[in-house]
Amino acid sequence: MKQTILTATIFAFCLANAAGQEKVLTNDPLTGLPLIPATVVAKNAGNKPVKMPDGKVCRSNMQGNFYSLYNYFAQNKIKLNEAIVWYATHLSQFKKIQGYESGRSQIAFYNSDRTVVIFLTGNKGAPGEDTDAYSVAYERYQPGLSEKTIASLTQGKIACN
Repeated sequence: MKQTILTATIFAFCLANAAGQEKVLTNDPLTGLPLIPATVVAKNAGNKPVKMPDGKVCRSNMQGNFYSLYNYFAQNKIKLNEAIVWYATHLSQFKKIQGYESGRSQIAFYNSDRTVVIFLTGNKGAPGEDTDAYSVAYERYQPGLSEKTIASLTQGKIACN
């Protein structure tokens, strides 16, 4: 019995130690692009992305990584406008388009060949309201999407052109 308790205790300490050593990524592993620090949602938890299921959008193959947003260092949610400014600064060569779908602001930053798209999503709120930021998704498309298709994705209506 004592050995079982000792083994369980050692196992628990090993798990706690492993969790305490989670790596904090500064770049998204799929695209190599910088990650906003607000992807670190808890102390020692790291910010490993949730891999989105591979899929198709129109005639393009899509791969993606999803991150929740939370300003851990300030102990509160990050505002959507603050996240937009961060991405506009760090992705200055990217174009930006903004939409609104299902009660949420949707902002897309995309590169010149439209093969990489970063989608910022806000919490529910009125159009134009500076809600808390909800998530960011880093997505890669092969071949690239049209600008019309990217714009349609921010509106929740896929238009393949």
